[in-house]
Amino acid sequence: MKKLKYAVYFALLLPFNVMAGQQYYEARSDAMGGTGVASSNREGAAFINPALLALQAPQFNDFSLLLPVLGADGADKDQMVDKFDALEESYDGLEAAINASNAAAIDRFRTDLIGDLESLKDNTAYVSAGIGFSLVIPNHKMPMAVFYKSYIDAIGVTVIEQSDIDDLTVLDPNNPPEVSDLDSQGAVVAGAVSDFGVAISFPLSIVNMPISVGISPKFQRIDTYNYVVSANNFESSDFNDSKYRNDESTFNLDIGVAMEPIEGLVVGLSGRNLISQDVDTVEAQGRKFTYQVEPLFTAGVAYDWKSLTLTSDIDLNAYKRFDELEGTQYWRLGGEVRAMDWLALRLGYRHDMKDNTSNIYSLGTGFSIGQAFYLDLTGMVGSDDAIGGVLQTSYHF
Repeated sequence: MKKLKYAVYFALLLPFNVMAGQQYYEARSDAMGGTGVASSNREGAAFINPALLALQAPQFNDFSLLLPVLGADGADKDQMVDKFDALEESYDGLEAAINASNAAAIDRFRTDLIGDLESLKDNTAYVSAGIGFSLVIPNHKMPMAVFYKSYIDAIGVTVIEQSDIDDLTVLDPNNPPEVSDLDSQGAVVAGAVSDFGVAISFPLSIVNMPISVGISPKFQRIDTYNYVVSANNFESSDFNDSKYRNDESTFNLDIGVAMEPIEGLVVGLSGRNLISQDVDTVEAQGRKFTYQVEPLFTAGVAYDWKSLTLTSDIDLNAYKRFDELEGTQYWRLGGEVRAMDWLALRLGYRHDMKDNTSNIYSLGTGFSIGQAFYLDLTGMVGSDDAIGGVLQTSYHF
């Protein structure tokens, strides 16, 4: 194939402005723009700032179980997946027509295949998905939570070779060549991070000001995927086949600090994945990529009235997932109105200060059924047809 060693690499270097904004899903946090360093409830604190467990401990004497949280977001503004399905049908039709020596069908499928290739030029798509749970164990001296979360980012790109279009254009239906794989390619490059750990929080006090610190040691597994095939063989669901995957298991650490200088005002700082990790993908068509897990430091502030919470987070450093892609650095803003004892409404906004990803708007709600069961729902929309959602249930006992 032509230019296979570099084609996907250069495609990924093109501006790609829709990717997920954080490393976990939690419905309340996502509904409020992805904030949480100072405003997360205790169910989600282990995901973003373990120090909040101790700051909130005096308010609770019961266990809290978040099981599960399910989230996904993505964008396929070019309808890339559907176009690959159409291309495969045209390619299979052309192959069958050549084998049957049907000149009329050859001409028809040849024209269709040219159109499919033209429509796939410079197409991109992305999807992120995640799952998680946490169990919060009440203890006023040292509250803790056991947690698990898994999160994947996948980027799809196309590399359409003009040589395919040229060869099909001059193809003689009455004297066709043997069918061979196209030079054009489809690719999916992805990385996934799974954490299993314990968040431990310690309450302190300085001049009667509540302060807490938290630490989350965790086992971490990092999976990378590098799926590159001829366009006529592209199936997006095949990217996680073991031959395209590489993985590494390691140890990592999150830390956090939270304080309440005046009643209702919380200031927080979190540092996630303090130990940097680089995991290479397998080599496909002469090219491999490096997925990075880097430290991310985020500061947040939240003010809580009786029925209203306003909060904002800001990343203090840029964060890169793939070494070949530009980094992101987010400012997040959100709010929650507790309209009734059993109902909350939430709004949020997320902006990448590096201007490498979409601005995301979010809307969500949470309500309780009885004293023990809670249901939270979140929807997210952004430019380039980006859309996402989060669903979670939690229990208090």
